[in-house]
Amino acid sequence: MQHIRQIETEQSKRDARWNGARDLADCDVYMAIEAQRYGALGFEKMHEPQNTIKGPVFMRGYRFAVEGHYRYAREIMGLKDEDQFYA
Repeated sequence: MQHIRQIETEQSKRDARWNGARDLADCDVYMAIEAQRYGALGFEKMHEPQNTIKGPVFMRGYRFAVEGHYRYAREIMGLKDEDQFYA
């Protein structure tokens, strides 16, 4: 059997973070990280060719979903728009 060193997938990193959670504050941190990650992935894919040709209604909904992930992460972390320079 071949042994491959230093293999870490995104799933294994998420599992390690989740298994390391000991209290509700750790769970909040995990959920905030995941919400930001999904928001970043959605923002990255927003301008792909297959999404830009779907029309303005699709893009409005897609943009709202991405903003929702970031909004949820900020809510978990207790950040307000006044706390952020770029808001």
